[in-house]
Amino acid sequence: MFFAFTGKPLEQTEKILAIQDGYECWDLKKPTLDEFIEELKKKIPPVNNNVLRNYKITEETRDRYGLTEKHFAQYSWGLLIPDTLEEGGFSSAETMSLLNLYSPTFLYPAFYANDMGITRQSHGKDLSIYYHHQNGAIFQTKKFVTFYKSLVDQTKYGTWHLDRIQTWDKEDWRLFVASSLYSGLKDYENSKNSFGWQRESAEMATILEALFTADDSRNEEVTYRLRKRVAVLLAWKFPEIEKDIKDLYSARSAFVHGSYFLQIAKDSPGAYNNIPTPDFEILYKHKEYVRLALVSYLNLAKIVRVGGIDGVTTVMDALEQAIIDVKLRDKLTAETQKLFALMPEPTLKTH
Repeated sequence: MFFAFTGKPLEQTEKILAIQDGYECWDLKKPTLDEFIEELKKKIPPVNNNVLRNYKITEETRDRYGLTEKHFAQYSWGLLIPDTLEEGGFSSAETMSLLNLYSPTFLYPAFYANDMGITRQSHGKDLSIYYHHQNGAIFQTKKFVTFYKSLVDQTKYGTWHLDRIQTWDKEDWRLFVASSLYSGLKDYENSKNSFGWQRESAEMATILEALFTADDSRNEEVTYRLRKRVAVLLAWKFPEIEKDIKDLYSARSAFVHGSYFLQIAKDSPGAYNNIPTPDFEILYKHKEYVRLALVSYLNLAKIVRVGGIDGVTTVMDALEQAIIDVKLRDKLTAETQKLFALMPEPTLKTH
């Protein structure tokens, strides 16, 4: 598949940068639309002549197929991804789910292309205004290719697919639910509501619960066990994560149980223009925690399924045992460190 984005111009001399094994980064500011289409057809041949109308169009249409010159002028860079779950490259949601775990910020493709032609995407906002931060430079590395290849099978959790779910077990559903909820955090990335911003903290807490405590055999001290299991996975990188998760749950509880709104009612009438300000720093920090927790969990789930780690059958069991089993914890940490070494370094402050 090919995905195109708006955003920062690429700093590459070539029109097409060959990264590794057919993965390519394209500078869309260099070719004309006609040149781009011809090159695209070489890399992803059209399935038949009937789809040729899905490449270049002369004016806007009601459907989402094809590009005008005006469309193409807005785009900055693109990625050619040779490995997808479905033949013909129909796994756009699946592929994007993995790209969005690799990238510290969500990505919003302007269009994707497969052997059926070009399909424009709509995200409800002006691409040139809201998505200028999209940085293709993070993908111009062999580390990205290694990361993508190692987790491409896990993109099956990126969207619901009837044929796949027939054989899913509880661990599969756990990962699907967590991945689906994570995708929903897009709603908050470029938009915060002064009176409802803590809803994001509630949704992030739900993702962590899906990964670390859902279907647990014990119902007591859920938050405590969640913090301990998250710490097994990420405390080597973020030593303060247990305290931070506790703060997240305080914000979540204030929103869910209503004390947040009582505080607004108490404070706002007595001060001029005293509108609550979203705590952007804590929200960004926890979004990064959730992203890294999800991608590391997906990685460990693959390892457990393929070869196992010390005989454990699920990641949750491994994390629970590793709270006291230092050797097992070291093994989980080593696998997570190998994965994180392939990813862009998060901009979070560590202590």
